Amino acid sequence: MSRILVYTRTFFPVMGGLERNTFTLCRLLTEWGHSVTLATETLEQDSRDFSFRVIRTRSQAQIVREVLKADLVLMNGGISVKVCFPALLSRKRYAPIYQSSDLFVRENDRGLGAWVRSFLAARATLHVTVSRFAQGRLEKLLPGKKCLAVPNPIDAELLHLVDASAPAEKAFDLLFAGRLIDGKGIFHLLEALEMLRDRLTLRVAFAGEGEHREQLIEQAAQRRVPIELLGRLDRDSLIQAYRKARVLVVPSSTHTEGNPLVIAEALTCGLPVIASDQGAMVEAIGDAGCCFKRYDAADLARQIQWMFTENHLEACTRLTAVRQEEFSLDAYAGRIREVLKTAGLQPEASR
Repeated sequence: MSRILVYTRTFFPVMGGLERNTFTLCRLLTEWGHSVTLATETLEQDSRDFSFRVIRTRSQAQIVREVLKADLVLMNGGISVKVCFPALLSRKRYAPIYQSSDLFVRENDRGLGAWVRSFLAARATLHVTVSRFAQGRLEKLLPGKKCLAVPNPIDAELLHLVDASAPAEKAFDLLFAGRLIDGKGIFHLLEALEMLRDRLTLRVAFAGEGEHREQLIEQAAQRRVPIELLGRLDRDSLIQAYRKARVLVVPSSTHTEGNPLVIAEALTCGLPVIASDQGAMVEAIGDAGCCFKRYDAADLARQIQWMFTENHLEACTRLTAVRQEEFSLDAYAGRIREVLKTAGLQPEASR
């Protein structure tokens, strides 16, 4: 039985894709017989019971103690200096899991922080990305380093909800699900919808909260674009939102995506996707949707119009089934076994 420490800055009750992926990873490793400890800086307690140990702390001393006990340290979210340094100094195996295609490189960062992250990345046991696009980028940054692509999976709870969910009447043509912030491209989406206002009648819903919510409402009114705000949704409500929508739109602009879980969730619910042409999202969508030029509202408008003309929506909807296997739990489990083997551990341990 190996002792595995998984570190993530945020965890439940925060309900984003990173947090759900961390839960799936820890539960899977525990089911295989490993002793798993999750360390998170989210101090708020969650009401549910976990099959693995959860430590909520911002204490560097406590993080160091947990690193010293571990055979392998996984950092879900990329390089963490507070975790990597004690792992490196104590000669522990450690591997970052990058949820963004930016990897350990930050735009316009040429200072000491960039040097430290590069130094720690170069000494990692291996690297895990959530797309082959990001894997290719990392292999250029760190030639010769071990790197595996492990797309984020659809968890068992969501699959159960999808299977148990009855088909719903389509209430929305377009659904946005994510943080309501400028970097997610919400204002480019409004601009595109204004361009289409006299050509298409579209019902548009936004699921999520964020610092630019009020600005979104104001701009939608100014542009005379009707939208519906669904607020922050729990898992059941999010599935229902997918079921009620025809297309998911992911117009991320300055926010660099890794492999957004909302895309995998939408495809699993039979929902085609329109997204900006960030490499990881192009890869994830395949033929089950279309992509537009990042930052280009006019091109987004063209792609939306393309989706809702002729039989493109029906064709893309049929192709969602082809993409679902990429995000299955079985595929994910096989890839995590390979991660453990590459790190020098037995994938499944005897209890």
